[in-house]
Parts: sequence; C-alpha cells; structure tokens
Amino acid sequence: MRLFILPCALALLLLAAGANGSDAVPKQVHLIVEGKRLIASNARFSRFDELKFNAREKVEQQAVGEATAVVVTNQRIIGYGVLSGWRTIRTEAGEKLESVEAEDYAALVVTNLRLLNFNGESGVWGEQARPTGR
Repeated sequence: MRLFILPCALALLLLAAGANGSDAVPKQVHLIVEGKRLIASNARFSRFDELKFNAREKVEQQAVGEATAVVVTNQRIIGYGVLSGWRTIRTEAGEKLESVEAEDYAALVVTNLRLLNFNGESGVWGEQARPTGR
C-alpha cells in the first residue's frame, strides 16, 4: 500500500506544479522610449523594432507585459506584440485616458469614450464604445 501512495503523491505534486507555471508566458518584450522614437526589444526573434513619433507627439502612459506593450500618446494609441509588431489607432477628439494595462499577450486601454483591447499575437485591436453620462 505504501508503495502505491508515494508515486500517486509525487504525481499529484508534479501536476500541481505544472498547472501553476506551465502556461506562463516568458518575458519577451522590453520597451525603450528614446528621443523621438519607440524601440521594442523583441527577445523571441532577437531583434529591435522601431517606431518614430510624429511631430509634437508625446508619451502620456505606457505598460509592458511579457509579450506585448502599449503606449498612449497625445495623438494615438500604439500596441506592440512580439508576434505582430506595431499596430496604431488614432485617439478621438475629446478622448481622455483613464488606465493602461498589459499582461502576457493582452493589453487594455480605458478612456472616457472607449474600451480598447490589443491582442499581441494577432495584432488586432478590439473596441467598445462607452455610454455617455455614466
């Protein structure tokens, strides 16, 4: 009986350890703001991807996850995915930033007008209008 319990206990420990850490996305993206450009360090593909700022463009907020990054400027919202590269969308008139988050392959931007999510694998932005007069 004792010989049966020990292997079962060991198997349960290994399963539990795998469930907690096997799906974790390793750190693959770092973001550098340098002068009038953004540089993404893409460790997965051993390269650096650059994006130039427009005239009078200034960073308001940024967030970096394991495999994605998001930068909000006074002119646009910029997503970067380790698999998709740079993807930008324009800010709307009167739009005010409320929060920015990034984790794994996902980024979330909340403004007074919209909820925006970015998929760093596909490079697609999702958008939902927010009701006025909340």
